[in-house]
Amino acid sequence: MTRADQVNKFRTSKIELLAPAGDYEALKAAVENGADAVYFGGKLFNARASASNFEGEELKKAVNYARDRLVKVYVTVNVLVADSEFPELKDFLYELSSLGVDAIIVQDIGVAHLIRQVLPNMKIHASTQMTINNSFGLRQLEEMGFSRVVLARETTREEIEKMAAQSKLELEIFGHGALCICYSGQCLMSSYIGARSGNRGRCAQPCRMAYKLVDSKGRDVLSGLKPGDHLLSPKDLNLSEYLAEVQRLGISSLKLEGRMKRAEYVATVVRIYRQALDALYDGRIGLSAQDKYELTQIFNRDFTTGYFQGYQGAGMMSFKRPNNRGTMLGRILEIKPGRLLLKLENKLNIGDGLEIWTRRGREGITVQRMYNSAGRAIDSAAPGETAAIEFKGSARKGDRVFKTHDQELIAKAKLSYQEGQEKRKRALDMVLSGRIGTKLRLEADDGEHKVFAESETMAQEALNKPLTYTYLWQQLARLGNTPFTLAELKLEIPENIMLPVSEINNMRRQLVSQLLDKARAKNSPGLIDYEEYQKRLTQWQQKVETKAFRQATASENLKPQLTVAVSDIRSIPLLVKSGADRIIIGGEHWRFRPQLTLKDLQEAVQFCQKQGTPLLWRLPRIMNEEQSKKIFAQLSQVCTWSPRPAIMTANLAGIQMIKSLDPQWEWETDYYFNVFNQGALHWVRTVGAQRVALSTELSKEQLPKLSAPNIVELLVFGDMEMMVSEFCLVGATLGSGREKVQSSDLFRKKCSWVCHGREYFLQDRLSYRFPLATDRECRMHIFNARKLNLITELNKIAEIGLRNIRLELPRATENQAGETVKIFKDLWTEAAAGKMISEQKTQAALHKLECLYPEGFTKGHFHRGVLA
Repeated sequence: MTRADQVNKFRTSKIELLAPAGDYEALKAAVENGADAVYFGGKLFNARASASNFEGEELKKAVNYARDRLVKVYVTVNVLVADSEFPELKDFLYELSSLGVDAIIVQDIGVAHLIRQVLPNMKIHASTQMTINNSFGLRQLEEMGFSRVVLARETTREEIEKMAAQSKLELEIFGHGALCICYSGQCLMSSYIGARSGNRGRCAQPCRMAYKLVDSKGRDVLSGLKPGDHLLSPKDLNLSEYLAEVQRLGISSLKLEGRMKRAEYVATVVRIYRQALDALYDGRIGLSAQDKYELTQIFNRDFTTGYFQGYQGAGMMSFKRPNNRGTMLGRILEIKPGRLLLKLENKLNIGDGLEIWTRRGREGITVQRMYNSAGRAIDSAAPGETAAIEFKGSARKGDRVFKTHDQELIAKAKLSYQEGQEKRKRALDMVLSGRIGTKLRLEADDGEHKVFAESETMAQEALNKPLTYTYLWQQLARLGNTPFTLAELKLEIPENIMLPVSEINNMRRQLVSQLLDKARAKNSPGLIDYEEYQKRLTQWQQKVETKAFRQATASENLKPQLTVAVSDIRSIPLLVKSGADRIIIGGEHWRFRPQLTLKDLQEAVQFCQKQGTPLLWRLPRIMNEEQSKKIFAQLSQVCTWSPRPAIMTANLAGIQMIKSLDPQWEWETDYYFNVFNQGALHWVRTVGAQRVALSTELSKEQLPKLSAPNIVELLVFGDMEMMVSEFCLVGATLGSGREKVQSSDLFRKKCSWVCHGREYFLQDRLSYRFPLATDRECRMHIFNARKLNLITELNKIAEIGLRNIRLELPRATENQAGETVKIFKDLWTEAAAGKMISEQKTQAALHKLECLYPEGFTKGHFHRGVLA
């Protein structure tokens, strides 16, 4: 079957409804309300470390509960994993394999590499943290053995359609819930600010905080517009009314976000999407007005379709508040001592939670007592009615009142997964056969397996109470909390037969146990024994260490190298003169720089070759479907050059492009690639990387494990980019991009480029200013307020065994870049040679850097690392 045939099949196939489960109660809520699959994490190794999550017996219980009800289970291992954690990870992976989970969701390429080598039958899904948004990335995932990819949330429906036509992978997209403003897997804002890394499941959500957009003089450029304070806070995604389009595109799975949400939220959202999908398959109208209300009421920051329909500009954002808005209840008609009089637009019950939007802020209350217009106490009031509630805060006539908690809706949700009230059952057909003087035989068939049990004693002739159909149904249908329900019962016994009720119940219990055992055994068809697993792990570890380290020559024989990355091609001659051993040019197509043409690049390559200084062409960090094709066309031309530059890539798509053009072309990975452990380093080297830039989230304690002298490179100075986003704050608030548009192309044609020629910063509540920059694809980039500077740590870096360091200077002036190279070249030459740099010399160098970069410095994660 061709991919086109597969897509056509998908377009009429049912979409998997994939639900979140942050704890066991939420798991039950998801299953009982119609999820086809659930995803959750263990206590470690997952991107929602603050959720309750699962371990030990509860993990087994959760997997069995879902699988026994024919619901698939995907477990998240969607973080970067440190080398010190791999022993525990290996045990966890074997546990998941033993339990028969359907797939593991992965971010770390080292983890994916491990699973493919030691558990080849285990399916792996590429997390959205892998930042896959083009066909080249999909092809690379296929080669790596992935079966599914969770596409970047920024992928549009037009892009999805093109990608679906070219890939055999199952495609999964987010359909509902919270949105990240940054590309997932590329956000380091929480990490750099507070050591709480999103790549380690600890994101502190700085995008939901309050900021000002200021210019270089600190003036608030939005003060007159007053859009709100939460300039990076998106609305919540909601594709409930676009499910037919999702199906047409060939999407395999629709994921609902919410592992940090309560079970009542999961129950409500899953139920409504289940109903909407079933309506789609039956050709009925999707959401009712009540469905839309409940979907909004349970939680919303207002809704958006995200990037699914194209760029939305400010229409995608929730500038005024970063948390639940609730639903509009009405306005205050009158204020009396101790009471508010409301004209209701919605139903109101005792126990509901309200929020009053006053001029001073928001007042939250729970409705304890309520009165009608006649002053009589009531429990409920309908839309259109007037109700008085007790209130002791500060408010004014005309203030808006929102309902943020609907007691009736919460009770409805809880009832759906209440213990003992489970409705998600598998139908059982039973047959009871036998005759007097023999053992009775009870058979059961659940559609997949047939089992039987026999009575321990012989059946006898009934003297008073023979076994009747009604009596036997009552006993055999007592399936309690099991995942079964009796659908049909056939009797092949004489009318005057008798067997003790304890025997009948015992046979029923045996059948249930056998069916569960068979189903669970079927879930783990390729399970290997633990001894074989340990053997494979040992072999893998030996390969990893051999490839990454034993091919490296003795560090004292290696020439130390200083690489500098810049974005202004005009600075190359000065960098060579200043002593740079290697130069990286390119990357994002910055709007603050002249556009880099292939002619410029070729001239730079030729110049650097004559000077004996290698030049690398850096590919963009983010490439959507259209941009990736343009980059590939450029690579196709550059591939024919002699000499030609080595290539630096920050993503899997870049690797696929290079390999498809010329497997012998030299290439390296950028630090955005998130190489965080030996497994990742081994995989990258195995597929052909000449050098690897290590993750900036590694600490000095973690670096020795990765200190292959001639292979790895460490960033020691420069710009620390924290976010890259398709959303452009400057254009959305100050430019023509303020208007909501349906097409990203239309937006970019309309954009007035207000970002050009002027500096902008995000200023937080502590008055730190984070520089903003935009590229020619209208993406927004946010940098740390301070530059990374490890000038005082060069001796320690050399002791670790590293020989290659990098300066990251895309925003530096030509003079700044040249002087910085000189400063580091001098000290690094000494440190790498094993000489101790004097404190006086170090402080002199530090002083020079402080004069060049008055904004200040940070040592990043070199000492503190990220929180585990």
